Amino acid sequence: MLPRSGQMRIEIRPAFDEAVMAAELPVRKAAAKMLTLLQSLDLPQLWVHPGLNFEKLHGMIEPATGQQLFSVRVTGSARAVTCLLSGPTIVLVSLHVQHDKAYRR
Repeated sequence: MLPRSGQMRIEIRPAFDEAVMAAELPVRKAAAKMLTLLQSLDLPQLWVHPGLNFEKLHGMIEPATGQQLFSVRVTGSARAVTCLLSGPTIVLVSLHVQHDKAYRR
């Protein structure tokens, strides 16, 4: 399914998908809700959406692409680690149920 004009594409890496499937039901439901929300946003909306708390992870780079990594809130404690590609595309790289672990290198 192609995004409407202005909307972002979403790419899901296997590590993110596997972590969601292994997570408890509330986290799985929250991840599904986050995906639905991401599908409705364009890039400027992503940066300012108060519920997602999209933020740069300073000094952290995605090894496969060399892209800057960012964090997106899934639940109060769970975060998705993402990167942005041109297009615009948001790549869901990994999921961390305890968000402090998402920021470790």
